[in-house]
Amino acid sequence: MPNVYRDEIKEGRAGYFVTYQPADCRLPFASVNLVFLEGEDDTARMAQAMEDELETWLTRYAVPVMVSAFDAKGDLIHVRGGSGESHLMGYRDLKHGQIVRRWGLFKDDELPQEQAKAEYLQGIYHDVGFRDQATVHDTVDREYKSMARTGKLIVFLVVGFGIVVPFLIELVSLGFAWLGYALSAISISVGAYKVAKALGWIGPSKREKETAELERKKNHYFWHCERNPEAFNRLKAQNFDREIMERTRKEAEGLGVVIKRERGDGRSEKNPMPVLDLPCQK
Repeated sequence: MPNVYRDEIKEGRAGYFVTYQPADCRLPFASVNLVFLEGEDDTARMAQAMEDELETWLTRYAVPVMVSAFDAKGDLIHVRGGSGESHLMGYRDLKHGQIVRRWGLFKDDELPQEQAKAEYLQGIYHDVGFRDQATVHDTVDREYKSMARTGKLIVFLVVGFGIVVPFLIELVSLGFAWLGYALSAISISVGAYKVAKALGWIGPSKREKETAELERKKNHYFWHCERNPEAFNRLKAQNFDREIMERTRKEAEGLGVVIKRERGDGRSEKNPMPVLDLPCQK
């Protein structure tokens, strides 16, 4: 079977949403990211949600998975001490019919190797869309070549404009009088317009007023930023965080996420499959 990129799956919950990235040629195990929109201090609730999601996705797809929690800015939430122990990993032991999980990371040789084989993943993910790796690479190459052609065209037009004007002047010198009259008329019209603007006979347009006001604000803000660059860097970081949070909230709204503190994710009864908890790997 050729290497493939599998499509991610997104679902909304109460207070957070989930992104499931299936295992494919990029990673031999799946990843589940929970994005919480509020209540980052309630780590116990988040840890419980991570355990529930691990069981939910392992029941749906018997593929080793790593579960992580993030806030609306995309920062990892440390639900259990350090960053390593804040990830929850698990897999389904198909022989004994139980889920094996651990707070922390499994080593490669601790995971069932047969669940990482391409044929096995193809059967498990029969309902998940995918793209062939070679096709994706070809698409990227075509887009890159298209951008390169566009760039060459722009350069040609810019250089060509620099050639056309001297060419027209040369034509005038060869006796094309009407062309000289046309160029003179254009030059006189442009000059007259600039003189009228300078003398105040023609007022600035609405667009010019807006542009001038924007430039005034830019100069004013730049002056203050130069006086206090540390505060400017903090403001810039806050703006970036605000933009990321706004995109995250819009994505959550599109998935039907209900923002509230109390638990209630609307899922069916908890999976009755037995769970084997392993100690954290030190």
